[in-house]
Amino acid sequence: MRNRLGGSPPKSPCASDEVAALLPGGLRVAKPERPSTSWKILAALVVIGAALVIVATCLIRRTRKEESYYLVHNAVVHTVDPAVQRAEAFVVKDGRFVAVGTYAQLKQEHPAAVGFDAKQQNIVPGLIDSHGHLIEQGLAFLQADVTGSASISAVRQNLIRYLDANPVIEREGDWVTGKGWDQTIWPETSFKFPNATDLDVDHRLAKVPICLFRLDYHAFWLNTAALERVASYLPEPGVPIDGGEAIRDANGHLTGVLLDRAMDMIEGALPQPSEARVKEALKAVTRNMVENGLTGLHDAGVPPWQMRALRKAIDEKRMPIRNYAMVRCPNPEKYCGDLFEKGTYGDRLTVGSVKLFLDGAVGSWGAAMLDPYSDDSSKSGFLRLPEKIIPDLIAEWADNGFQVNIHCIGDRANKLALDGFESYFSQHGVNGTERRMRIEHAQIIAEADIARFASLGVIPSMQPTHATTDMSYVEKRLGPKRVRGAYAWRSLLSAGVKHIALGSDFPIEGVNPLLGIHAAVTRLDPAGHSPHGPNGWFPEQKLTPMEALRGFTLDAAWAAFQEDELGSIAVGKKADFAVFDRDFLSNGANILQAKCVATFVDGQAVFGMI
Repeated sequence: MRNRLGGSPPKSPCASDEVAALLPGGLRVAKPERPSTSWKILAALVVIGAALVIVATCLIRRTRKEESYYLVHNAVVHTVDPAVQRAEAFVVKDGRFVAVGTYAQLKQEHPAAVGFDAKQQNIVPGLIDSHGHLIEQGLAFLQADVTGSASISAVRQNLIRYLDANPVIEREGDWVTGKGWDQTIWPETSFKFPNATDLDVDHRLAKVPICLFRLDYHAFWLNTAALERVASYLPEPGVPIDGGEAIRDANGHLTGVLLDRAMDMIEGALPQPSEARVKEALKAVTRNMVENGLTGLHDAGVPPWQMRALRKAIDEKRMPIRNYAMVRCPNPEKYCGDLFEKGTYGDRLTVGSVKLFLDGAVGSWGAAMLDPYSDDSSKSGFLRLPEKIIPDLIAEWADNGFQVNIHCIGDRANKLALDGFESYFSQHGVNGTERRMRIEHAQIIAEADIARFASLGVIPSMQPTHATTDMSYVEKRLGPKRVRGAYAWRSLLSAGVKHIALGSDFPIEGVNPLLGIHAAVTRLDPAGHSPHGPNGWFPEQKLTPMEALRGFTLDAAWAAFQEDELGSIAVGKKADFAVFDRDFLSNGANILQAKCVATFVDGQAVFGMI
């Protein structure tokens, strides 16, 4: 995938220079030694005929792509509009839906609209990922990826293949950066963290500095060459790191694994991507998104340098998707809203929310828990922000007009965030539903706190594939009681929550939103397995197909204050929609078999064609 996305696409015969080469005056016909006049005429007619076919095809394609007033019919349209949930046709004019209904009705009302037959394909609103990381995913496409490596030796093999494909790294002594390791699937380490020497045993890997994100992006794994470059950025042995840890052995030596805030400390020692690399990354990730039916993203944590890159991409018309960006501060404990320009930029970037990080992740024992972990009583996670500043930090951002979105995975983190929101709402007489504050992940919630999401109007922004990725180990890690508050989508809805925004958290999980819809509907992994059997892991928490689709469309739009413009196929809204080859909502078995064949933003094709 990385090579395909990173390489140059094959040249289309519709490219202007290729068409010109086939037209009269641009004929390139090999001449026989003694061509006859009749042969010349025949050859010319054949080439001109072929050229006319190509030109006509190109004109049809371009007309269809650039058409501003058209009627799509013979479709299975899931509108996600409560007023008209199913339709067979709709009309787009100047980038907006202007009519939804039956073909006969719309053809009569809009006789001038160009008609496009969808051939019974499935059309849904443009899918919106409520929590992802745009540039990080783009860079991940270009870096080493060891995801799915079932052993440390498999990790080493994947890294060697990466070095083979990128010889400049060894030649110039560059860093190897990448992601995807997961100790929870390694019996050889007793499911504990690896260490630097596990990489050093290969002589090629020992010679270059290596830094790999854990699957959840809450831990680094470094080899000795990398540790030598970053050690000076870390405190001495015995000095604690608030909100993180630099793991050391019994002798005080760094083992090679850094957690959360310890990762932040070494940022200055790590290589930073060049402007050209970021441009390549954005091209790769946005192409992948539209190929999977995604028209929008809630970009969960955008620092100033990334914001500049996004604005430049928009200026250069390289941003086919909509980005609802949550700002991220260089110093997470301080307000930094003045570093960002609020509002909408080029109809592709919206800035008005902040991402705060309250804890780590459950896979690295970093999620902040009210009680110790069941599989390691010495650990209960940690807070990435001092508890005492949480209410004031929420208030400062909210008073400056920002929506506050807080990363919370453990039950302690979720409780503290809810406490902070409740304090702000009560002290300022604020209606929580109107402010639409969010908890990102809301992954493990104490039973007493589930109903508070509804009573406070706080939006849970959740990622269904986290449940199916974690289910192999998380029950042992949390214990039989706490695990029932984990990934508890149905419990939240039953408690009165009206909107659950769904996403993937890519690059931690895959970009394809159908993976999330499948996980939400089945509670099974893509292979159809779960620790609880074929009916799914804690199947009582499943969502219906329509609830899952809402989470990736209308509920996602609601969570970004965009429900009047996006999230459903309804009159007056922007014409963002995706076309799939089959109706994946009527049969759960169809979800992962469905393929996106076209994606439209503002009524224009950004991928494929009807």
